Amino acid sequence: MTALLVRLYPARWRARYGDEFEAILEERPLGPFDVADILLGALDAQIHLRGRGAGAERSQGRRFTVSLRIGGLAAIIGGVLWPVGFFLTAGAGDGGTSDAIAAAVLLVTGSLALVVALAGLSAFQARTNPGLTWAAFAIPAVGTIASIVGIIGILSGGDYWVVWGLGTLTSFVGSTLFAVVTYRAAALSRRASALLGVGSVTTIVALAGTVDLGPALIVAALGCFGVGWVALGVQAIRVDRPSTEPRPA
Repeated sequence: MTALLVRLYPARWRARYGDEFEAILEERPLGPFDVADILLGALDAQIHLRGRGAGAERSQGRRFTVSLRIGGLAAIIGGVLWPVGFFLTAGAGDGGTSDAIAAAVLLVTGSLALVVALAGLSAFQARTNPGLTWAAFAIPAVGTIASIVGIIGILSGGDYWVVWGLGTLTSFVGSTLFAVVTYRAAALSRRASALLGVGSVTTIVALAGTVDLGPALIVAALGCFGVGWVALGVQAIRVDRPSTEPRPA
């Protein structure tokens, strides 16, 4: 994977920095944040470095913070929009109504934002739990695709509630894993991670239908889920210098 990531940079950049960059990447496990950050760096290099020569450089510390802030902003957006969209879905009625479309837009936007948040806030966890960190990103990414397919099918008048439900359930499993690995890494707030974990697990139980939790407890669970994401997002935005090693530009 490291060789492929390095090849995303311009040829003149690779000629000067490629070997050193690849060696640095191979020294430690790469998480979703690292891959996303490298992709952003490669895009920046393709846009800005081609016409400036291989010596042009960017501040890596600054790009690290920007990437973390992107994840934090996505966590806030997803933590607010997804629960709101879920509650609107309950009273939206038929799939073709304006209320149903508005709820679907909120759910899709919130789901995509949370996938971005999972990548953007995983800067620390992959150092100690690379496998679990990747699972926490990959599982909800697959679940988000399934839930979007389900939403499109429902809006088209089809009976895709099972597809949406399974996709949503999978996404909450990923959020649970992310809460666990974030709590263990202790790089971001453990209280926020615990809230996210409790909200995710309780929502999984409700969606699976194994226990009748009642409306009040479901509202509380989704509240914990949303507040957990928002709290993690706010903290990530406030972080100026994360305690991880910088990566070359």
